[in-house]
Amino acid sequence: MSTPSSQAAAADDHVAGFFDELGRRGDEPLLRKISGRVRFELADGPGVDSRLLVIDEGKLALESGASQADCTVRGDRPVFNELIAGRMNFMAAVLRGALACDGDLELMWAIQRIFPAPPRGWDPTAGTRSA
Repeated sequence: MSTPSSQAAAADDHVAGFFDELGRRGDEPLLRKISGRVRFELADGPGVDSRLLVIDEGKLALESGASQADCTVRGDRPVFNELIAGRMNFMAAVLRGALACDGDLELMWAIQRIFPAPPRGWDPTAGTRSA
């Protein structure tokens, strides 16, 4: 049986793994015409984990340090967990205020393509419908 702390650790590993994989991916055809720097700020209690994704005509790389970003996406770590699992839509999260974006809005629109689609058969309204 998994405990809440082991579930949180697994989710953190999932988020870290997603961003690490983005950095190793190299070329992303869906962003072929896009260049820019996107900082993802994942709030986790009082701390913030920051990841800088550099896109150069579809070539992806992660950078460390505090260099400038063209677009910043901020949200709580659980929101990123849901995005990475495909159970939340990026733009819907922005419109609901679960994610805050500053900077280049065209880059923000393009970056949503890196997040996975919902799992097959997943129904986001299943838990809210009456019997």
